[in-house]
Amino acid sequence: MNEHTRRNALIAGAIALAFLSIVAGALIALSDDDERTQTPSPSATPTQTSQPSESPEPSETPEPSETSEPSGSQSPSLDDGHHFVYVKSASRSENGATRVRFDLAYFYQGQRAEREAADRGDEVVSGYYIVNDNPRLRTMPLADDVEVEYIPSSQCCELQAGDIDAWVEAVLETNPTDYAGTNAPWWLTVEGGRITLVEQQYLP
Repeated sequence: MNEHTRRNALIAGAIALAFLSIVAGALIALSDDDERTQTPSPSATPTQTSQPSESPEPSETPEPSETSEPSGSQSPSLDDGHHFVYVKSASRSENGATRVRFDLAYFYQGQRAEREAADRGDEVVSGYYIVNDNPRLRTMPLADDVEVEYIPSSQCCELQAGDIDAWVEAVLETNPTDYAGTNAPWWLTVEGGRITLVEQQYLP
């Protein structure tokens, strides 16, 4: 090989080596660009969802208020026993049954009378005290064998056996009698929803 040929071969090798260097550099540059342009991974911490707010507890349902007794001809019941009353009126049905309408009250004597009067800022007069703070009226029938004991207007002050029809006449004010009628307080004995005894209460 002469000198000229050897020179050409060296030049060609240098050119080839330079080309390879350029290609290798380009490949390395492309690789770096790919790494820099990769999409970043999403955040590992998920977005925290807010908890729903607690619903308020329902308010307590108010208790219903007490209902009043329905109006009508039927009167409130009265327990069996001895009851102090003011008789207001009476009525007779076609079959002969008699019903008495009255106002229930309370008759006190002794220490109980003193206590009841003091509770109301009042004083006891003549040894007794009457409480009548309920305007409700009651109506009850007379028993077939009802009895009456009264104090005749012309005498004082012992109870005497009387006639129930005469007593009813005094209450109705249809015939003049010596019964006090609605002008005096009475004790009614009730048994099984019927009045079995009517007794006048003497007041000095």
